[in-house]
Amino acid sequence: STLDAAHAIAAVDAMSALLRHSDSDPPSPPLQPPAPLSFEHTRPFLHAWFEREAEQREVARDELHRLSGWSYLSTAEFRSLVADAVHRLNPPIRDGAFVYELGIGAGAVLKTISSLHRIRPAGCDFSPKAIQRASEIFPAHAAAFRVGDIALPLSSKGGCAARAGAYSHVLSFGSLAMYLTHSEMAVALRNVAKLASAGGSVAVTHFIEADGEPKGTIVAPISRQRLRQLASAAGLTNISFHPMKYQGDRFMMTARGPRVDKSGWAGGPSPHTLPPRPTR
Repeated sequence: STLDAAHAIAAVDAMSALLRHSDSDPPSPPLQPPAPLSFEHTRPFLHAWFEREAEQREVARDELHRLSGWSYLSTAEFRSLVADAVHRLNPPIRDGAFVYELGIGAGAVLKTISSLHRIRPAGCDFSPKAIQRASEIFPAHAAAFRVGDIALPLSSKGGCAARAGAYSHVLSFGSLAMYLTHSEMAVALRNVAKLASAGGSVAVTHFIEADGEPKGTIVAPISRQRLRQLASAAGLTNISFHPMKYQGDRFMMTARGPRVDKSGWAGGPSPHTLPPRPTR
């Protein structure tokens, strides 16, 4: 509604002002939304926030994390956070790997990974402007980035159209854990399992238990036991939990894809070409 949109935009303006820190500022936990938002306002707020942030053209390509709510981290801290999470993947990312991210934002995580490995990136996000920004960062792979809601089944209207079983590594850096209810997490985890190749590796970050701190903008804290149940029900295997750098009590989950081969499309074609080897 118009009122929902007005509330969301006002909250986004306040949040954006609070989140813009310099690299010299000490790391701090993600901030709560500045205005009390009821649950029905959460998605409009998040959509308006990420749409607004993706429009910030003064942000350099090595600081894309500032467009996805990570501006409390310096560029070096964000790179270290991503590298540490990626290091936990088993099997690890190799040059030429197909890597899919649910909730890609402006592409900050995949951009960081691409500086470490030659990857074939793909992903989805519910923000069209974020997808546009990510496509500009990876022009050779623009067709592999789609507007879609990670909380909807892959092949449903509005879902993340992508090839089932095509990705050796599937990630969600914050989006699945922070912005979904438990029932939405269950759907998103099924999407993760469908996207992963047989035995492929999975990493989902930024969960927190009910007594953990800081909760920040996390919609639904979840216990490790409950998360293991949801991930197992989705078909994921080898589930493990790990702490995260700079993130207080927040934790991440790693897993393996189902031990069955999957084929077929949940959407249109996603052509890829192997990018040049990154300079180190």
